[in-house]
Amino acid sequence: MAQEINIYCDESRHTSDAADRYLVIGAISCPRELKRDIVHRIHCLQAKHAARGEFGWSKVAPGKAAFFDELVTLFRDEPELRFRCLVTDRTQLKHDQFNDGDKELGFYKLYYQTLVHWLQPGNVYHIYLDWQQNACQERFADLREVLGRKLSGRAKIACLEPVSSHEQPLIQLTDLLIGAVGYAWNQRNASQAKFDFCNHLADRIGKKSLAFSSPWKGSDPKFNIFNWQGQ
Repeated sequence: MAQEINIYCDESRHTSDAADRYLVIGAISCPRELKRDIVHRIHCLQAKHAARGEFGWSKVAPGKAAFFDELVTLFRDEPELRFRCLVTDRTQLKHDQFNDGDKELGFYKLYYQTLVHWLQPGNVYHIYLDWQQNACQERFADLREVLGRKLSGRAKIACLEPVSSHEQPLIQLTDLLIGAVGYAWNQRNASQAKFDFCNHLADRIGKKSLAFSSPWKGSDPKFNIFNWQGQ
């Protein structure tokens, strides 16, 4: 049965420390009709734990462990919330060869790869990307056009637009999850609170570590990490 689905996208370690070998682009999907209820539940957790403002990966700290644990529980126990991300080795990306030297273009091609295999026939999608400054102002429109052309006659894209993460708790939740994946894949351990959160999240989804990879389709529909090895 066709559904209207919201997808909330973000990226991690795209322009960060060059020592971070792996970048992550990820998204959470949520049936459009459930978005208001899920956001309300997130706001209730924020009020309960006095966690004001944005709560993405950069906010993980020892004093907020209980709040972040409950966010993971909310995600795990809500069957309609699903997460997937693409992880790729930045050192293997050959922008000069494939993107005319344009790293930004290469980045949005990775966004395309993240989304195109997830959009199911018959559904209508509202796609929201965390806003960022681009050298080319047509990147969002181009991504929508290319996705729409590829999916023509199957899935429909009602909108694809940038939004402020400050106003979108589900983008903040995406940021939290992709931050943890990036931390694990890049073998970071400087923050005990973040290290512990990664282990806690892995345990809640039934994994020994977040440094795993799964196929785009089939296994791990709740929490899918795909190691993209293109160039």
